[in-house]
Amino acid sequence: MTESPANAGPASLPQLISQMLDWVVAGLDDHLSSRGFHDLRPTHVINVLRHIECDGIRPTVLAHRAGMTPQGISELVTHLEHAGYVRRIPDPSDGRARIVVFAERGEAAAEAAAQYFAELEDRSARVVGAERFDDVKTALGQLLRSGHPCSAGPSA
Repeated sequence: MTESPANAGPASLPQLISQMLDWVVAGLDDHLSSRGFHDLRPTHVINVLRHIECDGIRPTVLAHRAGMTPQGISELVTHLEHAGYVRRIPDPSDGRARIVVFAERGEAAAEAAAQYFAELEDRSARVVGAERFDDVKTALGQLLRSGHPCSAGPSA
């Protein structure tokens, strides 16, 4: 999985990140399904549930964070609302607006997802060693903070 085609050498960073994302998402899907959340799909978790804040989130902010259109987010939120994962309630700071909050089932799914990620980190640290795993996380964090490679941000 970490090698490119024959004689091409190790996989590139983008290939490894893509493969890791696929691996993590597949594991999350299996984990949630095994805990009774059969109707949750990766798109629900990636585009909606992971962005909901404790006090809720406006759908327009949710769409922006997910990189989706407001119409697309609205479809996902409606599906999750019908499935009992989220609720739309009046925004306490502006009664004309609505915010998306976790419903009880959504809170349980978020807790199950957090458990999966904690187990994933523990397992990963055991596989490569805690120090190396911390180094990988530190290096990835540095890369993210350095700015997008196509922007004029810091380069070192």
